[in-house]
Amino acid sequence: MGLLLATTVLVAAPIGFLIAAVLSRELEGALALLVVVSTQMLADPAGSIAPWLPFWSSRELATYALDGTGQDYLARGLFHAALVFAVTLIAATAITAARLRIARMPEPPSRDVGWVRDPTPTDRRG
Repeated sequence: MGLLLATTVLVAAPIGFLIAAVLSRELEGALALLVVVSTQMLADPAGSIAPWLPFWSSRELATYALDGTGQDYLARGLFHAALVFAVTLIAATAITAARLRIARMPEPPSRDVGWVRDPTPTDRRG
């Protein structure tokens, strides 16, 4: 059961990070997280949409731990958790990096034109 808790936490943290990167307001983020979790709870585990949901790995690991099924449930659950962790973390990091990038100021135009220098107050000849 410790493995189930650990994978759920490792999957949930980047999902929250991704939702926070996409939605800037707290209430919108909470509602989006509510939609994700409720869809997860309502989806048929044997259906075609369940493996595409982020917490499907928790269901696979719980089935392995409680029902004593084969090792394939454990392998699928761990692979799915690692995949969701990596994809959501990379996506959230990319969105945050794009949002927080440093703005580069353009270089000021040069006052020198070819071989002729523009005279300045410290460089007057004649």
